[in-house]
Amino acid sequence: MNTTQSSPQFKTSDKRGALRRFVSGLAAVGALTLAAAAAQAGDSHGKFDIEGYAGVGEKYMAKLDVKGDGKFKAKDEGDKIVFTADVGKGDPELKMKDGRQKHTVGPESKIDIAAGTVVKLTVEKSKLTFPEAGKEASGSVPAKLEYNGKTQSVTVEYKVKEKDGKYIVKKASFSFDYTKHVRKSDKDKRACLAVVCVNPTVKIVVKQDVVVEAKKS
Repeated sequence: MNTTQSSPQFKTSDKRGALRRFVSGLAAVGALTLAAAAAQAGDSHGKFDIEGYAGVGEKYMAKLDVKGDGKFKAKDEGDKIVFTADVGKGDPELKMKDGRQKHTVGPESKIDIAAGTVVKLTVEKSKLTFPEAGKEASGSVPAKLEYNGKTQSVTVEYKVKEKDGKYIVKKASFSFDYTKHVRKSDKDKRACLAVVCVNPTVKIVVKQDVVVEAKKS
């Protein structure tokens, strides 16, 4: 049986294409929701992977993987956990596997990510579910993703295990539609190079297990 702690306080310790990097930044923010919640004395840091694909036409024929990775910070702000990723900073903060950095960040960005763009993901701590001692649990938590002055609701999926008084976040991920944050007025807001376009849905995945040490308030 799972138990939900409405306001836990934490202490935390832890251990490729244009679009992916951008997504990484966002994803990282959402993926480590539980881990980030642990930042009682300051910011918590984490890494994430970006998963997406591109192809030709509306059916994305001849699919190509779009992958990347990035970094994020998370901060406990009382009743919520706030994740931020400086997606406008570029390498080394955002790193596309195919090296198409100029199509991701700055004046040549095809996804409206200019230098200085920061993505924020907010999760309410009361929505997080933690397992009993020695148990493992899976869950999902609603979150709010913001950047470029636009907001969309996302769902963070996670799996966490309790061991010796600590919570080990085994999995954490979420998907979002990057076109909802593109400010240009064109009808098609996808990131495209000639006839090849990146699918609007991108997935962010936590890169490694995260150990969270928590206690009731």
